[in-house]
Amino acid sequence: MKIFILHTGKANYPEISAYIAYFQNKGYKVSSGMIADYGKIGDPENYVLWCIMGFYPKKLVSRYIIHDYRSLSVGSYITLKDAAKRVLQPRPHLRIFQNSSMRELMNFKDGVETILLPMGVPDWIFSSQTPRNRSLPSGTFCYMGEITRERGVHEFLAGFVSAGRSSETLVLVGAVEKEIANEYQGAPGLIFTGRLSQRDALDVVKNCTFAISTIPYTRPYNVQTPTKLLEYAALGKRIICNDSPSNLNAAAAFGIQCKVTGPDIFAGMGHLSDNAVPLNDPSTLEHLRWNNIIAASGIDRCLDDAVHIR
Repeated sequence: MKIFILHTGKANYPEISAYIAYFQNKGYKVSSGMIADYGKIGDPENYVLWCIMGFYPKKLVSRYIIHDYRSLSVGSYITLKDAAKRVLQPRPHLRIFQNSSMRELMNFKDGVETILLPMGVPDWIFSSQTPRNRSLPSGTFCYMGEITRERGVHEFLAGFVSAGRSSETLVLVGAVEKEIANEYQGAPGLIFTGRLSQRDALDVVKNCTFAISTIPYTRPYNVQTPTKLLEYAALGKRIICNDSPSNLNAAAAFGIQCKVTGPDIFAGMGHLSDNAVPLNDPSTLEHLRWNNIIAASGIDRCLDDAVHIR
């Protein structure tokens, strides 16, 4: 059986590399790319087409089609966009959701089988005993993720600057929106690394004292599991987070230790003693290894069923 993982190319999905590694280890031939790449395949009827959603209104030839909702719509008119995804896309054989809240928001009622495949973290995080990579930036605080106004990062940065924490540094890992770069590039204490590979990004996190998870309070962010929070905890970091529902729910579900603040993280963090911001214990989070998460989802059974589809 062959699998093609289809994505839009617009976002960074750590799931894709996890899926590829897991299913290649199971003996599948796995490739990934965008619609133009899939169009070059000569025998699509022999493929499982695993779509990381996106909006794909055109019916694509495949033996078995999966719609995998790793995130919901962002930007303007998000409920309208999600409604369009619900009614204007062909029915797949299987739908996957990151969690039950996302499944309920999408509210499909067409009888298509659904499974949950939550967020995980790379297996190599737990086995890595490598020393700190001192060629990469280090600092007091680290934020990893998209640096956009959509995610409220401009307000987060304004809070750091106005807090006047002149002896401390905030390292930001990820692609930077132009308006934010223009306003804050060169500001005292701020270090922008740009987009890095996942391994380098997590090495920067290792180099910093505290890891920060600041998540918007609005849909869809309030229902999506914060990937970076899981990765910070798996690295054994001291974590500071705002009190968004997604942070609070993930911390409670997985036993992640966090210093919780209000919307303005730097105004609410107070004195950062070891007791106030405890270290996390990676050994309590090994069930979040991607291999464990994928295996527990039931996807292997679904792909076994795909073999018998005519």
